[in-house]
Amino acid sequence: MILYLECRSYGIALDIPTTRDEAASKIFSLIAGFEDEPAEISISGVNSPIPNLYPYVQHADLESGADLEKLNTLDARINGMTQEEQHLFSGALELECTGDLDFAVHVATSLDRYEIFPKIKTDEDLGRFLVDTAFMTGKFSFPDEARPYLDYSKIGAEQRDALGGIYTPHGLVKRREEAPVQEETPKAMLLTLTASEQSYPLVLPASEKQLGQAKESLRIEDFAQAVIASAEYTAPYLNRLIPMDSITVEDANEMAICLQHLKKDGEIMKYCAALEVEEPSTFTEALDMAIDIDDYELISDSEREYGRQALRRMGANDEVLEAIEGCTDFDRLGSEMMDEDGVRQTGFGLVRRLSKPFPPAQEPDQQMGGLSC
Repeated sequence: MILYLECRSYGIALDIPTTRDEAASKIFSLIAGFEDEPAEISISGVNSPIPNLYPYVQHADLESGADLEKLNTLDARINGMTQEEQHLFSGALELECTGDLDFAVHVATSLDRYEIFPKIKTDEDLGRFLVDTAFMTGKFSFPDEARPYLDYSKIGAEQRDALGGIYTPHGLVKRREEAPVQEETPKAMLLTLTASEQSYPLVLPASEKQLGQAKESLRIEDFAQAVIASAEYTAPYLNRLIPMDSITVEDANEMAICLQHLKKDGEIMKYCAALEVEEPSTFTEALDMAIDIDDYELISDSEREYGRQALRRMGANDEVLEAIEGCTDFDRLGSEMMDEDGVRQTGFGLVRRLSKPFPPAQEPDQQMGGLSC
């Protein structure tokens, strides 16, 4: 590293690393003839593999042993870096933009706190990267048919702001501590909205501010002016169980809130079982079921246990159950009570509706009687 010193339009170069005596000698030669006059010495430039290093060294005090030691440490760190590490260091300095020598030394010795993505140099690059890696991250997942409508630049711009990263000639640089995902609470749904050939990925549940940002990005005043191209759920199975008919952004946001509560309470499978039996024809009906989830109950697949539970609901305590243990067919009782309570078998377990029993499952059409011989 070389520092260029200037005084009264005269200049001189100072090689780093240096000693206090060497620096003093250079300064003395620069002000020779003007020793008795005020002379301001400035660092006017720097020659280094790090092109944006100057703001961080321009105010170094070359008469200070401490600052000279920092410059020597910085030079040694830079010379020990690979080219990729130098690119990372340069990007980190641009990202932090403090113009402080102490911080430059700190960053040079803490490069593991930053990371660089060489192939991501624009918002569009970042948007495509996030969508293309959705299968690994679980984020920014879109159906293939929606991809022609995606505004990758907009997706990238929003995530760049969330990441606090910057683009450099050598790629995207960001702090490693900041995860490359949105900062909202865990999402439950992802809507893809389109309007006037614009596309917007809306993560739900969303705050009023986030909903407003979506409208602004789509340049609409009401979500009725947008088309919901797709709805994706983080919980498994819901994509095939919840219909899209009559879906609105407002109802979808309420659904996302319900799904968060269901997940927290461990009731997603119960909701799936109820959906399989009820087969709602509209999104609104599915939302009403999520709101009224307490009207459903997942039950044990043991007929014996169901029979015992049925007796408990009728008022029998453990003492009574123990007394009749040897003379009661709990399996048969359980089977009969399941039929009476409208219990239905689903791919998610046995489920019943508390307010009104499910009707019996429709039997497959019986084969018509065969032709007589």
